[in-house]
Amino acid sequence: MPSPTLILLALLGLPGVALALPQFSVRSARRCDTCHVDPKGWEDPQMSERKCSLDCGTCHVSPSGGGMRTASGLYFQSKALPMWGTLRSGAGYRIDALTHLWSNPQRGDQITLAASQPTVAESDRQVPAPGTAARYDGLQPHPDVAVGASLRLAYVDTADDGRAASVFPMQSDLQLAVRPYNPPGLNGGRLTLLVDAGFQGSRGEEFDGFADRAFVREWWAMFHDLPNQLYARAGRFLPNHGWRLADHTTFTRSGQGIFGQPFDFERQVTGVEVGINPNYLYVHASVFNAADQWDQPIDPDGGFGGALAFGWRDLAWQVGGSVLGGQRSFQGADGEVDAWLLAYSLQWALNLEVWWPRVPLIYLGELHANHRFDAQDDTLGLSAFHELSWLFTQGLVARAGYTWADPSTRFAYDTRHRAHLELAFYPIEFLEVIVQGRHHWAHTDDRFELAGDELLLQLHAYY
Repeated sequence: MPSPTLILLALLGLPGVALALPQFSVRSARRCDTCHVDPKGWEDPQMSERKCSLDCGTCHVSPSGGGMRTASGLYFQSKALPMWGTLRSGAGYRIDALTHLWSNPQRGDQITLAASQPTVAESDRQVPAPGTAARYDGLQPHPDVAVGASLRLAYVDTADDGRAASVFPMQSDLQLAVRPYNPPGLNGGRLTLLVDAGFQGSRGEEFDGFADRAFVREWWAMFHDLPNQLYARAGRFLPNHGWRLADHTTFTRSGQGIFGQPFDFERQVTGVEVGINPNYLYVHASVFNAADQWDQPIDPDGGFGGALAFGWRDLAWQVGGSVLGGQRSFQGADGEVDAWLLAYSLQWALNLEVWWPRVPLIYLGELHANHRFDAQDDTLGLSAFHELSWLFTQGLVARAGYTWADPSTRFAYDTRHRAHLELAFYPIEFLEVIVQGRHHWAHTDDRFELAGDELLLQLHAYY
């Protein structure tokens, strides 16, 4: 009987087990058929040719996650995530059932067949070949033209007598990808051009009309599908830094003031990024101009910087680090000053279900430091994020989390705290319903005060 370690190692060659939301990505390691069809009989390719990863780029076109989904991402969202999807908990091909994949010589009699790949010695199955639609239940893995969308409607009610409940469009994004160079084979490289556009949902009067609300969140060209999942892209994108959470108001994402802006899902920069992701290891590096406005992609006043993210995403655990820094001019007490910015992040995750199948619990954590220093000032800000996630059944997840921030360690009594309880329901494919309660407090004596607490309901449709 193979050891648990060998069982985990066998999954190294199974393509595509990742979703960009950290919670999805971590939990997807529980089964082998979350991002492609049942892998019985598949043979492991050599390391450089493998597409298996828990990094964001496996299930999103963007290597930093978010936005348009790949075939693996669409397969997960339609088959493995919803309560009434095709795959149900316990019915799939589990990690502990992979005992037939060791020490078997690779068969060569099927290697040239267009519809299959080599299988293990004792298997007579002709399994779908890598890069074919059959591997993703009919989804084309690299279409010449692809579209995506994400529409999110929110209801917020605050425990404050002076604030009325509100309903507003939280997110309305449309994505278009075109592949002018798109060969049929794998690991030979292909070119993807992507545009991600959105609409501002504010009820304010700062917009003249519907067209004035439109903006382009991201646009870039990427050469990818290379050995070791190497890629390079240039354009306007969100650099890799920390956990990219769906809740961009978490204190490790929002309010950081990196390059003068909150570092949330709209802190795009204009630059060049390269990355590599052979199986569990990942490295992303970029240099950029931190231009604030999408319609002015190059702005010397925005400052220049770089980002580096690296780490290891294993089946039961993940650990990574991120560094982002550069220089930008700010308005100080005595006029404009040039400040250096340096942000550090340490992220980790545990998936207990890999070790104990009856414990479907995952834990995400992050510590973040944001250092700004110039001739007049030296400021260090700290923040943290922790979250537990429990899978009741396929399509129903409960989450409990806590986020904390100290904007400046020089000042006392300026910390912020927030705890949340959340129930996420995925009834059918491409639909998410979230009910979340948030409890805010600033000082220890106020930790049981309900003023400012929020009830948040979200209806999210996406493709």
